[in-house]
Amino acid sequence: MTSMTGHGRGEARGNGWCAVVECFSVNRKSAEIALHAERALAWIEPAVRERAMVAITRGRVQVNLALSHAGDHAAGILDASRARAFVREARALAKDLGIPGEIAITDVLAAPGVIRAAEPSGEGIKSLVLAALDLALAGLVATRTREGVSLRRVLDKAVSRLAGIVKKISPLARRAAPLQREALLRRVARAGVGIAADDPRLLTEVVLLAERGDITEELHRAESHIGQFREKLAAGGAVGRTLEFLAQELGREFNTIGAKSSNAALALLVIEAKAELDRIREQLANIE
Repeated sequence: MTSMTGHGRGEARGNGWCAVVECFSVNRKSAEIALHAERALAWIEPAVRERAMVAITRGRVQVNLALSHAGDHAAGILDASRARAFVREARALAKDLGIPGEIAITDVLAAPGVIRAAEPSGEGIKSLVLAALDLALAGLVATRTREGVSLRRVLDKAVSRLAGIVKKISPLARRAAPLQREALLRRVARAGVGIAADDPRLLTEVVLLAERGDITEELHRAESHIGQFREKLAAGGAVGRTLEFLAQELGREFNTIGAKSSNAALALLVIEAKAELDRIREQLANIE
């Protein structure tokens, strides 16, 4: 199990360039990759996106890419034709104006367009960026995994508490029918209606009440969902969507149990279960 939040950084050098990549991820229902880089590197975005999608299945990953020259020798590219043209034109102008002197190499190199910035392109740059990206993604996955271990411990405890609540509900559910019968008899007595405790009409009403308030199936399904939840937690991997589905189904069961319940103690346990389930959902929002 891994979290959807994390950070990683990678750096790679070669061919006179230095690539630095940082990856930040936050939770999302699906996988999203966003590249932040200078416009000259827009061509590399598909390769970055493809590589990052291999590392994650859920979450939004922001990839910050910075590419710079690794040394002065790679700071620019000499345009020899512009340099020659500059020397010819400068000498012609000096002759026309009758100005003596020679042109220094520093003057030539300082002329506009003689030294131009190298454009980041080619397979060499791509390999360099992807090498830095791989390091950043490895760091990202490592932090997501560490946080996932912590989240798993939290969820283990939470689902154990939820299972404990279900165990408390079960005996109350078994006593629901007798309690409903006693409550009905009290209402009949208060109304002053002379109906015997074994009157068939009264017994029929008790049976109907018991059927409407029966939560046996809901409890069985809740126990099954909790068992599946634990299995998925133990299995690891990208289980976020499955756990979210199981939490949703557990919510349905507790809602139904609460709607059928006429017992105050049982109703309080349902409220407690829903509160625990809300805490579980908050943690699941960060699970891949």
